[in-house]
Amino acid sequence: MVGGCHQDVLGRAGVAYEPATSCPGMVTRRSGGVARNVAVLLGRAGAPCRFVSVVGDDAAGRDLMAELVAADIDTTAMLVDGGGRTGTYLAIHDEAGELVSAISDLGLYDGFVLPAAALGGDKDRLVFADANLAPGELRRLADAHGDRLVLDAISRAKAPRLKPLVASGALFICNLPSAELLVGHPVGRPAEAAEQLATAGARRAVVTGGSKPLAILDEGRITELTPRPTEVIDVTGVGDAQTAGLLLALSAGAPLILAVGVGMLAARAALATAGALGELPAGVVAAALAAGETAEA
Repeated sequence: MVGGCHQDVLGRAGVAYEPATSCPGMVTRRSGGVARNVAVLLGRAGAPCRFVSVVGDDAAGRDLMAELVAADIDTTAMLVDGGGRTGTYLAIHDEAGELVSAISDLGLYDGFVLPAAALGGDKDRLVFADANLAPGELRRLADAHGDRLVLDAISRAKAPRLKPLVASGALFICNLPSAELLVGHPVGRPAEAAEQLATAGARRAVVTGGSKPLAILDEGRITELTPRPTEVIDVTGVGDAQTAGLLLALSAGAPLILAVGVGMLAARAALATAGALGELPAGVVAAALAAGETAEA
């Protein structure tokens, strides 16, 4: 696991959100970073996981490191930058929990050079990375790991960093707005984005679209899966939960389409939970293992 490891500061309006004014609500702090969040969910599910990232030599960085260790994650390849400041992601959500604005103070990643541990290792293990890394480091990962690499586009701001890697053989995870940045033009639905990614040379991709059918590109074949209607309590961490479920199933040997189904199960659990999931539900872990056993049968 390689990528973001920073603190999140989250504000949620307690009344109807109005821009350009002060809204009563609640502000919370929690650990964040897509790669970090996914790693912790996997670690708490019992999956062996080595994490590679950078934090500052400050209170936030020490807290983040301690949480990773508590989740049974290997932190031996982590870098503590004595002259840097641990990153912060600031997000504002409306009264329904929908994101309305965000600011990323994540410049520490721009100068982060991957250690050798991130580029070698077991050739049978998956490698996950988010687009917080600098473009050159993402290229190094793609060159080192090929089709064992899973890349998460994160956001419209970071997605362009992955565009040069579309034909690298990696598995891409992105939502519809990020997919538009990868293909270079607007698309109406995830299946259309998957088609355009295939045209650009992608072999595998998972494109989500909220309540729209998500699309799976797998070696030229595109499959759509429709999310089941679910009561939305909070959207915080839904994408991270879905990715963690997907990776857990893939690491168990499941084919991509079954792994995506496990990810969707994890996403439903996250939507029905206030705040981000602390761990993958037992049912999600069992489904991941069952998906792997189905592939072996």
